[in-house]
Amino acid sequence: MAKDHWRQKQSLDKYFIESKAKGFRSRSAFKLKEIDQKLKLFTSNISILDLGSTPGGWSQYIAKQNHKKLNIIANDINVMNKINGVAFFQGDFTDKSIQETLINMNNNKKFNIILSDISPNKTGNKITDQYIFYDLVSNVLEFSKIALINEGKIVMKVFHGLGFEGFTNDCRNIFETVKFFKPKACRSDSKETYMIAQNIRYNSKNE
Repeated sequence: MAKDHWRQKQSLDKYFIESKAKGFRSRSAFKLKEIDQKLKLFTSNISILDLGSTPGGWSQYIAKQNHKKLNIIANDINVMNKINGVAFFQGDFTDKSIQETLINMNNNKKFNIILSDISPNKTGNKITDQYIFYDLVSNVLEFSKIALINEGKIVMKVFHGLGFEGFTNDCRNIFETVKFFKPKACRSDSKETYMIAQNIRYNSKNE
C-alpha cells in the first residue's frame, strides 16, 4: 500500500513528469541543473567523476554540456546503460583497486569535480540507514583526498539527522569552503540537501 502511494506521488511530481518529457533518466537531473546554474560547475576542459551514477540522470545532464569538452567518468555498483560521451565503470568505488582504475581512466590525473548522489538501499530502520549512508559518503570524502585536485569541488548528497553534524565537521577539516544548498527539485518533505565543498586544505593533501 505504501509503495502504491509512493508511485502515485511520483507520477504527480512535476519534475518526474518533466524528466520524462525531456528524456532524462531520472528527476535528479534537475537537482544538478539547479546546482550548476547556481555555481557554474561545468566550465570547459575539466574532468568529472560521477559516483553512484546509475541510472544516469546526472551523467546525462553533464553530457549535454558536450560543447565544453568535458571528460566524464561515471561509476556505480550497479550497471548503467550507455550514455554518449560518458565512460562508465561498474564496481564498488570503496575498493582501492576500483579507485585506482577510475583515476587511470582520467589519464592518471586527479579530477576537477567529484559528484555523489549516492543513496544505498534502505533497510527500513532509520538509524541503521543513516549509519550505512554516512559510512558510504565518508568513503567518498576520503577518496576525494587522493582523487580531487587541490582547488577542486565536491558536490555530495547528504541527509539531515544522525551523523550529519559529525560528517559536516569532517568536511570542514578537509576543505576550506563548505556550503549547503537544497535545490527546489528536492521533495519538500525530504531531509536531503547537497554539500558543496572546495579547496582541499594543505594539511589534508597527503594524509
